Amino acid sequence: MSRTTVVIGLGNPDRADDGAGIEIVSRWKARLKERAFFDTETSAETAVFDGLEDPEVEVFLFVDAADFGGQAGEIRLFEGGESPRFEPAISTHKVPIGLLMEMIRSKGRQAVLLGIQPGSMALFGGMTGGVREAVESLKALVGGEGVAGDFEKPSCFYP
Repeated sequence: MSRTTVVIGLGNPDRADDGAGIEIVSRWKARLKERAFFDTETSAETAVFDGLEDPEVEVFLFVDAADFGGQAGEIRLFEGGESPRFEPAISTHKVPIGLLMEMIRSKGRQAVLLGIQPGSMALFGGMTGGVREAVESLKALVGGEGVAGDFEKPSCFYP
């Protein structure tokens, strides 16, 4: 059974490794453009609210740099009732991702964060080596048919 997934790339490409999520999802979108129903620059909050209005959407996949105390470039999935302890007190997001994920779960949908441990968040810095390797690996996950794993039918991509 296929699940409709909203994939949301987050971050700030002007802050070194913080642009990882946007770069990954932009590549996925380019490779799956015939499967993307929306091509818009919008906030994560709007993507979530719109997705929650659509009964077809069952999964929200956020892709973002997340400081969870790992090695630079380490990749982890956070879902279910896991505590969003990795979220910084000051965020580039208008609404904390943990709050959005909790809202999604409260509506009976699945919320997943694919987090990449940043090595640097320096303003106007370049992406660090470990994160660059992780980004390249994740960008390659999407072929012509869909996102690898349970995310078989992406419906929206937000770069």
